[in-house]
Amino acid sequence: MMDFLKGTVTPKDWMATGIILALAAGLCAGYYFVLHARQMAKLQAIEAADAVVVNDLRLARETEKNIDKLRVEAAKMQELTTQFEQRLPESREIPTLLRQFEGFAGEIGLRVELSQLPRVTDEKKETIPYSVVARGNFHQIVTFINRLERFQRYLKISELNIGKMEEGIAEASFTLSTYRFIQPSEGEKKS
Repeated sequence: MMDFLKGTVTPKDWMATGIILALAAGLCAGYYFVLHARQMAKLQAIEAADAVVVNDLRLARETEKNIDKLRVEAAKMQELTTQFEQRLPESREIPTLLRQFEGFAGEIGLRVELSQLPRVTDEKKETIPYSVVARGNFHQIVTFINRLERFQRYLKISELNIGKMEEGIAEASFTLSTYRFIQPSEGEKKS
């Protein structure tokens, strides 16, 4: 090795230099693949998370700009929901409603038969259907249906079938449904 410093380079010197350069290159490659690649992966993950946060921040700023409009819209929706709920009858009101419907029919000279069908319940509402058979002339039937549709409570008329008029009397059958929201019990709210 001392010959290297004297000016004569031997093959041993070249081999030592090659080994030193190979070790240096190996250390650089090892650093790149082991440390640098991991750091780059972490950096990319941080940049992706940063992009999500920046997008969320942009949405939050847009929402903040429109918060008054959103509050007004939410208040309108709440008012509509309240009005709709007020139009739905409570269980104790249903017999009174049926008497009112029979009274409507009696006022216009229509004979009507109401019979309750099985209630249908899903997770948020209960459908309370009634089978209605009305007998009278066409004008009386249409007047009765029109009055039901304009009633202050929410009612749905479906499966309407008006038969032929015989001797001035027609028979109409339909399903009259009303609804009730089902309030979740305390146990269901917590789960």
